[in-house]
Amino acid sequence: MTKRTKILLALLSLSYIARPLIAIAQTAEERQYLLMYFKEEELVVESPTRSSKPVTQTAENVTVVTADDIRLMNAHTVAEVLNTVTGVQVFMTGGPGSAATSMIQGSESRHVAVYIDGIQLNNLSDNTVDLASLPVQNIEKIEIIKGPASSAWGSALGGVINIITKAGKDEGAGGMLSASYGQHHTGDYRAEALGKEGRFGYYFTAGRLVTDGFQPHNDFAGNNAYAKLSYDLTDHTSVRATVSYDSLDRGIGDLPFPPIFVDNEMSDVRSTVALRSTLSKSTDLQISLWYLRQHNDSSNFLLTTGAPFPFDPMDRYRDNGYGGSFKLTWKEEHHAVVFGGDYDARTLDSNNIANGSQGIKKWAGYINDTMTFGSLAVIPGLRYDWTDSNGTFTSPSLGLTYGLTETTLLRVYAARGFNIPSLAFTYGGSLGNVANPDLKVEKVESYQIGVETAAVKYLWAKVSLFRHDLDDVLETTRLPSGFAMVVNGGRQRREGLEAEIRTAPVYHTSLSAGAEFINAKDRDTGETVKSVPQRTYDIGLTYDDGSFKALAKGHYIYWNTDPVLGGVYDDFIVDLHAAKILYAGSKQSVEVFADVHNLFNGEQYGFGFYKNPGRWFEAGMRYSF
Repeated sequence: MTKRTKILLALLSLSYIARPLIAIAQTAEERQYLLMYFKEEELVVESPTRSSKPVTQTAENVTVVTADDIRLMNAHTVAEVLNTVTGVQVFMTGGPGSAATSMIQGSESRHVAVYIDGIQLNNLSDNTVDLASLPVQNIEKIEIIKGPASSAWGSALGGVINIITKAGKDEGAGGMLSASYGQHHTGDYRAEALGKEGRFGYYFTAGRLVTDGFQPHNDFAGNNAYAKLSYDLTDHTSVRATVSYDSLDRGIGDLPFPPIFVDNEMSDVRSTVALRSTLSKSTDLQISLWYLRQHNDSSNFLLTTGAPFPFDPMDRYRDNGYGGSFKLTWKEEHHAVVFGGDYDARTLDSNNIANGSQGIKKWAGYINDTMTFGSLAVIPGLRYDWTDSNGTFTSPSLGLTYGLTETTLLRVYAARGFNIPSLAFTYGGSLGNVANPDLKVEKVESYQIGVETAAVKYLWAKVSLFRHDLDDVLETTRLPSGFAMVVNGGRQRREGLEAEIRTAPVYHTSLSAGAEFINAKDRDTGETVKSVPQRTYDIGLTYDDGSFKALAKGHYIYWNTDPVLGGVYDDFIVDLHAAKILYAGSKQSVEVFADVHNLFNGEQYGFGFYKNPGRWFEAGMRYSF
């Protein structure tokens, strides 16, 4: 245990015995000025401590994307949504539905934990999540934690993307039908129904996304369906169940080394059952169970003849698992304590895994508190994780928020985190690779400080500094036999600055902008780490008069890839979205929308064989009832 970790643990102990004074909360005045820049859903978050709390009592750097945001940008998948978030870098391999993974503050994709309905989606093969396989219609909001979140979530060295799904209405029934069509025969078709009758609530959605693709062998056809049912057993106890099914068939594109093209088929089934009970005015208990099945097959074909690639014709993965969690929340005037535990058991069956099948079992316990001292909120957290594959890990964290003035907030956060190596690295046996069962978890010690203010009239600004010191970083080494093996060999430092601004609407028009600068170094050699984006820029201009909405959104990433990979990232990619309500009744409305993607036909990609689509158009209509 390092000296810094011991100090952090000591601070945690002191904070638990300190006597709180006055609660910090959003006053009516604070709420009023925050609502000038944010939607109601953005003012309360649950991901940092896994319990709902005001965003002003959150020490982590958190961004929230709402269902309204998703609707305005007419996003097709989660990948497209996250590609607009400052501090998140999405690696995309083509147009809608093309494989995509995310980085946060320059982290590896395997370091980002992705959850939906409390289920972690990171696959056991390489610990990543294909964000382009996730539809967006069922999403109420997405909360993104930027930086280690292990004290609440476990293996989450780079951050957490927590997808929170929609539920039935408070009363009555409603729904939506939507269809859009664009170039390259791109179509997105959706239906939604939701409501509540007495104690019973329901939410259903289904959709289909298709496209011929924007590059050779880059077509996509996917179907999705989702249901959430709830029933109030008593005034204080409710049960909720969810089930989802996603399937897709797509081309991954042409690869030069070796010269092949890849066809990919995926099907996912997710299901949860949860019981929530209010035990007293200050105490809530939630118990949940989940099941996950993720199947992924990739077939490889020679570019020259179209015949199966003789050395590796198919990669097959069957990722199945189950688990559960409990959470006890106690809240009173000066405290918000969350105590909980997680368990999961998952198995990977694959032709690229030793013996054809390997598994992992994990359990964990965690506790955190939000205590208040006048304008100061102190948030300690602690989690203990056990795995049957890579040992144990303790993750402490300590955060604070301090109201410098009524409109200016200081955030400070320190944490220790980890990431479990994928089973492909630990037990894999794919072509040219050797397994390493002695792998240890990757570790990080992280420090962040930030200020956000609305002191200037009509302007909100946020600036955050971060430093992440990584140890036992996974690296690929070449063995004397010529085969490759992944080992714990690296020490890195990723540090930088993130800044954002938003303006209040003036004549129905508001501006947003963001930038992030990342300096990633090897702590042993001092060399710059390649393929870690060094800078990103975002800018958005929104117009909303109630019946007509328009959004111009620009995004730039300096990918910093090796020149031999053929990356081109000189251009800003700007998308233009517009929507007009043609009819609005008391319970029904008709809306038309249109989008111009990559308005200026720019080029921005880190790898020459995964080029971004050029300018393309689509339009559609929504009927809500």
